[in-house]
Amino acid sequence: MRIEGGLDQRQLRQLRAALAAADLKPKQRQRLLWRIAKLGIIVVAKRNQRNQVTPDGQPWPKRKRGKGKMLRQLPKLLLVREMPEREAVRIYLRGGGYRNSSGPVSAGLIGAVHQDGASIPMSADRMPRPDQRGKPALLSQAKRLRALGYKVRRGKRWVKASSREIMDSMSMAQAGLMIKKLRGKPTKRNWKIDIPARVFLGVSDTEFNNILVRQLQAIGFGWDVNAQNRRGRQ
Repeated sequence: MRIEGGLDQRQLRQLRAALAAADLKPKQRQRLLWRIAKLGIIVVAKRNQRNQVTPDGQPWPKRKRGKGKMLRQLPKLLLVREMPEREAVRIYLRGGGYRNSSGPVSAGLIGAVHQDGASIPMSADRMPRPDQRGKPALLSQAKRLRALGYKVRRGKRWVKASSREIMDSMSMAQAGLMIKKLRGKPTKRNWKIDIPARVFLGVSDTEFNNILVRQLQAIGFGWDVNAQNRRGRQ
């Protein structure tokens, strides 16, 4: 019997002991496992995302840019797969429509990266390069050029160009080349993208204890049991 993606090994041992002590029929055991996953662990995962905290209540690492909430869609993609032949259920992620430069990316992979953290090697050769020919310079490029001191000649004087002048007179490719020249530094060919762990799937010991008691009661077993008594049996 195993629940994947939600309980640690100690909590699994506690669950096995509770199931053995309850002496439930196979269908009751399977129903209990499904309820713990669907109505317990997934509900807590959604709450963790709303509150932007780990299962133990610690705040997630902040974004490098922006202030919007993180992982807004992931918990909505959590589903439960029943595996009665193994007396188990599995929590997994499905859908999401995620993509990168090489094609579709599974929600499960995205979830694993955020759950565990990752350091992803990147190179300039792997980065998508849109066709920049004939397209005017972007406002972000114009602002970058201004910050680097790009100037244009007006009569006998060189003056700092406005963003509008740059966007009207340069293509994206020309602006990119000029930025490289003004920076005067070699362009990075290889780098790493570090993504910190933002654990959303999991429960604290106290939360797991409460889930277990609630769902035992919900299937009609142990209506007189309470969380305090259950803790005393661990």
